[in-house]
Amino acid sequence: MDMKGKVAIVTGASRGMGKQMALRLAKHGANVVLAARTVDPAQSEWPGSLKETEQEIRALGADCTPVRCDLTQRKDVENLCATALKKYGRVDILLNNARYVGPGHFDPFLQLDIDTWEKNVNTNLMAPIIASRMCIPNMIQNRTGMIICTTSSAATAKFGLPGKGGMAMHYPITKLALNRFVQCLGQEMEEHRIPVIALDPGGVLTERIEMEIKAGSGAAAAGFDPNVFKSMNIPASAVEYLCCTCPDPMQYTGKVVVSQELVDKFHLV
Repeated sequence: MDMKGKVAIVTGASRGMGKQMALRLAKHGANVVLAARTVDPAQSEWPGSLKETEQEIRALGADCTPVRCDLTQRKDVENLCATALKKYGRVDILLNNARYVGPGHFDPFLQLDIDTWEKNVNTNLMAPIIASRMCIPNMIQNRTGMIICTTSSAATAKFGLPGKGGMAMHYPITKLALNRFVQCLGQEMEEHRIPVIALDPGGVLTERIEMEIKAGSGAAAAGFDPNVFKSMNIPASAVEYLCCTCPDPMQYTGKVVVSQELVDKFHLV
């Protein structure tokens, strides 16, 4: 896909994989609409913010629009897509990357409250559904578009018990549902040549994970092997390939694409 003049929405773009994906697309000339909850650095204990990502993208010579967006809130997701469509008149790439990570991520079922379930369902599943529903009509009209949803091997893999090498069940359950959404939507979009892809990034050494490993908290405290977390360049390179240089991304529609396998096959890193 020729990225000049194209528009991409990237959720979770203040840090981590989302930021790296946004930077890759900007290097190819795409206009990027950045979504996250953290607008200013002082708003979060974790490094990264929309303003910082915006500065880096503008330094590359690309245009971008930061939008504060809490994906647990339907009105925020709708505002994100409406902002992109109003400003640029189009959305060519939708990267549903962000996930909800909050209290209870490694808790057993009886310790999970319903509020935690709702936030995970809203962020990991409903936000991609809402954003896709808002952007697809424009993609069909322009006869160009792509949707990538970040999933996880946790959707189908067997892990240990929560807090003992495994995670709370809300995460794998919502990711499995997301995979099924990608499969179903991919079938419906085949006639329009709009690929809908689930991307499994593998364990990723984001800024947050790196800090947790050093502090012995989070995933490290829950028994995860720190060596499973790899460079953010792996999923970022996979997205760059699928969006910018892949000769036929439709071959991946409706499927779960493993970033490491794609990177190894095409020597992307």
